[in-house]
Amino acid sequence: MNKLSILALGIAAITSSANAFATTDRTGFYVGGEIGAIEAKEGGESESGQSFGAYGGYNFNDWFGLEATLYGTNDLADNDFASVNAAAFSVAPKFTVVLNDTFSLYGKVGVSSVAVVIDSAFRDVDYSGYGVTVGAGVNAALTESLNLRLGYDYTNVDLDSDDFGAADFDVDLSRFTLGMHYQF
Repeated sequence: MNKLSILALGIAAITSSANAFATTDRTGFYVGGEIGAIEAKEGGESESGQSFGAYGGYNFNDWFGLEATLYGTNDLADNDFASVNAAAFSVAPKFTVVLNDTFSLYGKVGVSSVAVVIDSAFRDVDYSGYGVTVGAGVNAALTESLNLRLGYDYTNVDLDSDDFGAADFDVDLSRFTLGMHYQF
């Protein structure tokens, strides 16, 4: 039994040391998916829900890249009389600080296109607008190409409607996300 334990420890040591010396690829194309929690604030009102999306981009070097994100939400309304769904697409330059071979921090600032659909028993109204997106997070390299990340994105957008009589409004979207991507 003692020999089996020593053999298992030896295999574990070799495997972990091989991963410790593997270089993590941080340049080139990447694509992944994410889930998150979102909060939408308009004036003094606030609604929350879940978001589901995809992201991808290109890292030109270890510290600079360009990233696009597309996500949608579940019903953000907290009542039975209306449903509120949102979707957004953003493009942003991404700046990365590499801490070690496994962990890195990133920040991004860019533009976002947001659509909000409000369906109620009385009328359906579609809103859209452009705004600014700011994001930050931490990236953990699980393998040379597979990465896990935890992030936060904030978007401020003025939403307008083509529907006559619908009031325009300013909304803040805050999202905490958990994502996984593959670095090509």
